Amino acid sequence: MAGKGESLSKRTTDGFLCHLNELATDGLPTLTYVQPQKLVNTEQYDVIIVGAGFSGLIAARELSLRQRKVLLIEAKDRIGGRTFTAEYDGGKFEIGGTWIHWSQPHVWTEITRYGLSIIESKGVAAEHMSVLLDNGTKLKQITLADNWVTLGKAMEKYSDVDNVQARTVMPLPHAPFTARENVEKYDRLSMQDRFDQVRNALNMTDEIQAMLLALLSMNMQGNIAEGGFVDHLRWWALGDYDMIRMFDKLGRYKIKEGTSTLAQAILNDCQNVKLLLSTSVASVDRTKQDSVIVRLQSGDLILGRTVLVTVPLNVLKNIEFLPALNIKKQDIAAKGQCQGGTKFWAKLDKPIGHWFAMAPYPNPITMAYTDDQDGSVVVGFGPEGLLDMKNIKTVEKELNKFLPTVKVQYVLGHDWRTDPNIMSTWSWYKPGQMSSNLQALQTCEPPVFFASGDIASGWRGFIDGALESGLKSAREIQQYLDKHFTST
Repeated sequence: MAGKGESLSKRTTDGFLCHLNELATDGLPTLTYVQPQKLVNTEQYDVIIVGAGFSGLIAARELSLRQRKVLLIEAKDRIGGRTFTAEYDGGKFEIGGTWIHWSQPHVWTEITRYGLSIIESKGVAAEHMSVLLDNGTKLKQITLADNWVTLGKAMEKYSDVDNVQARTVMPLPHAPFTARENVEKYDRLSMQDRFDQVRNALNMTDEIQAMLLALLSMNMQGNIAEGGFVDHLRWWALGDYDMIRMFDKLGRYKIKEGTSTLAQAILNDCQNVKLLLSTSVASVDRTKQDSVIVRLQSGDLILGRTVLVTVPLNVLKNIEFLPALNIKKQDIAAKGQCQGGTKFWAKLDKPIGHWFAMAPYPNPITMAYTDDQDGSVVVGFGPEGLLDMKNIKTVEKELNKFLPTVKVQYVLGHDWRTDPNIMSTWSWYKPGQMSSNLQALQTCEPPVFFASGDIASGWRGFIDGALESGLKSAREIQQYLDKHFTST
């Protein structure tokens, strides 16, 4: 049995911590470091799951509770994928995926199941905010509430392609191809293309334009010329076609006990699951009937009846599939989705209260806000790789554009963009990829199945989407095994 009672607060190799006048040190303590198990090559498994993020974990739980023999293989030295809670200086810091909402059905079910709770990131409700103008050279302090409403109206105009707030494009956001013809039409556009279409009609002040461009860049974590406009409309629909509601779902509430606590709880419920950590998969061979051979980078071979691949989209190309995958899977795996940007946590030398800030691309920090009650911890986001998060002086300098006198005591984060096992932050597709490739990515090629937060139908790129995708694949695998094999 994997996981039960084996959680340890040890240092993972992921993440970094940087103190003033010190070099950054790699590795952060987290509860999702668990005791590794040993591989027995002579065993055969009903399901071999590649990746122990939330998709892999939820699939392992569901299948094992149906008496399937499951092997869970993870390249990292911890579970959780693109989420983990670092514990440092008496606090919990979410290094990857963080915020959830009660309207996200799959994650809220798990929150209820395990008796977890949520806490608010306080800076989202700040009275005042800082906005950078003129390429980051001019600082303006404005009230958040009034300008947030005005920004919401600008976002409505940006999103309203059909006079009903894109409801004819995304009427059912958890079934994103309900209006396929309209999806294909607007999937040709980048986010920048759409902005250029409506720029004059928006009739914005400099402050509101800076805020709008900052939010759009923040959402896809890069240059909006590279982000697909349909992915914006997907978020817009999931946010009830309202900017304030959308932001509340994207960045306001997080798991009080930590994402690692949720990951560990799911692992603890697994039965008859073997977990291998720090183990990379080289190839998946499905040329033999009714079996799959998984070859590890170590050269070891593992035999299974089915395989569930849950790796992030941008590293799918690193696994060799025999025979080759569907051509549309190959296409997007080769090109990749948007790579995303940076996220960091900074501990300030003194509390500043509730605070919020925005700056348009290409400022190295596009959004930042205080997270805790007194305002001594800031979470910040930046596009692409423009901020050297491991250089505390650089982080402090960029924060000083918004807060001229603030001093930074330490910085925590992780570069997901260059992590060889991840190669991206949250999911955002390039123009044309959603209509051309998403359904192909979701389609199983028995006995090989696929799941990931990067290929979910609803909250793609979120914990909820990872759970959705893993649950769907677990159901498909169970049906396949019921048809072809008896339970072991």
